[in-house]
Amino acid sequence: MVDLNKYREQNQFMGHNHIEPIKAENDSSEVKLVICNESRNPRGFVHGGLLMTMADCAAGLAARCDGRDYVTQTANINYISNIKDGEVRAYGSVIHRGGTVTIVRVRIVGPEEKLLAEAAMNMFCVTGK
Repeated sequence: MVDLNKYREQNQFMGHNHIEPIKAENDSSEVKLVICNESRNPRGFVHGGLLMTMADCAAGLAARCDGRDYVTQTANINYISNIKDGEVRAYGSVIHRGGTVTIVRVRIVGPEEKLLAEAAMNMFCVTGK
């Protein structure tokens, strides 16, 4: 399990982007974002880069459930839909944990579980066991 209070203090990038870590335990994670003006692209929808950032944050938290530190090695995202207002949540789930590479699948949803994007991330371990 990840100490979310300590993680919030250490990861100012998430706070800067209005992303809040909600859960990180049992090889799964959850982060959320309440859409604000800074979250939107020029057309008024949630910026695709922000959805990718949410996927990256959720993947990193899920990978860190083993107590080690990770960085993103590769990332792939499929954008499916988008919204202009409300709350967005990203759920990360470890699907394979190797010695140095952990693969995490991320599902990003809006209100009423509307699917916005799905991502697959390879997270590279930068600390020993």
